[in-house]
Amino acid sequence: MSKPRSDNPNPRGKPPSTRDDAPVHGGEEASAPPVAEKTPMKRLTFDISADLHKRIRLACVQNDVDMAVEIRRLLLERFPK
Repeated sequence: MSKPRSDNPNPRGKPPSTRDDAPVHGGEEASAPPVAEKTPMKRLTFDISADLHKRIRLACVQNDVDMAVEIRRLLLERFPK
């Protein structure tokens, strides 16, 4: 059974996606940024304490940064190419 759909298409108030494959809303075509080479992505799942999650979430909200983006930045900083 699927979850009922909310009337709000953006319930968390996240900024619009800048991905090339993101849907464009409205009648006008948005000007697309230059097409960059797409990097293959893999999902990484791990458990952290509720307290650490809360600290990360609060810091990201205060700095207006997406949690996933910030965690990717930290991982790249620790494991550079």
